[in-house]
Amino acid sequence: MRLREWTEADAAWYAETTRDPEVQRYTTDPPTITADQVAAAIAALPANPSTASFCIEDGGERCGNVAVDFTGGVGHVSYLVAAPARGRGLATEALTAFVAWILTHHAPAELRLWTHRDNTGSRKVAERAGFVRDPARDEDREIKGEIWPTVAYHLVP
Repeated sequence: MRLREWTEADAAWYAETTRDPEVQRYTTDPPTITADQVAAAIAALPANPSTASFCIEDGGERCGNVAVDFTGGVGHVSYLVAAPARGRGLATEALTAFVAWILTHHAPAELRLWTHRDNTGSRKVAERAGFVRDPARDEDREIKGEIWPTVAYHLVP
């Protein structure tokens, strides 16, 4: 497994991956996202110091995404693993490596993440990567026109 910078050549893969019904169950990305929209987001990454995102790759195969957005000294982390790549431990390995990268290149006071309450796989990944449940921050969020019950996690360096 390795984390690498996204290139515009990855845009069509990402857009197609997010259309998968298994991915759509828990991603905030809309199923209508286009390769052009993804390419524009990738092109904008270097100009935005408050955001970082990497492609998760395994054996040359694109497998997912890890990202962080910084606001007020707090890093808000997210991740996605394509359905065909699940069950190999890639999400935990990638999130653990990404957290190490964040702590090496930034100095957040805290890292936070939210996941859908029913996304047990994502919850296990967060815990295995060192995040701790933060029930005080659980909340119902509007995602893609629906209310999602989300559970919160945090990691304090």
